[in-house]
Amino acid sequence: MHFERVNLNYVIPLLEFEEDNKHYFEQYIAPREDAFYSLEGLASHITELDHHAQRGRAHSLLLFDGHQIIARANLKNIIKQKAEIGYRVAMHATGRGVASLCVSHLCFEAKSMKIKRLIAEVMDNNSASERVLLNSGFSAQLCYLKKHYHAHQRRNSILYHKYLN
Repeated sequence: MHFERVNLNYVIPLLEFEEDNKHYFEQYIAPREDAFYSLEGLASHITELDHHAQRGRAHSLLLFDGHQIIARANLKNIIKQKAEIGYRVAMHATGRGVASLCVSHLCFEAKSMKIKRLIAEVMDNNSASERVLLNSGFSAQLCYLKKHYHAHQRRNSILYHKYLN
């Protein structure tokens, strides 16, 4: 397995990854707009990620197993030595430590970028992601009651954080 920066060369395999896992992801996170699921929509998304990366506000990666994308890992909203992390793991790759690898790699990348604090927000329906964060040294900081409307119901979310040495 290896990480690569998101770029326009990966628009087709990334679209396949997103389409193949759309329904799985939407069980745990807010759905993307329909326009995202097209070559033009995804190219626009990648261009926006690149724009933020050039300004030091984001760092977006793809995790490959051979030639297949099995996960996305992101540092976003980078401001004053703080960043938010996010990750998506393909359904067929769950239970193999892929999410933990993503979080570990994001911590490594953040340290190299002189980021001191990471945060992640997880809805209360995503216990697997909560376990990954806790096992990676994150701790719960704040609970937002009924913050998100997801799958026809109000969901709580928990804000996790980790200080990097």
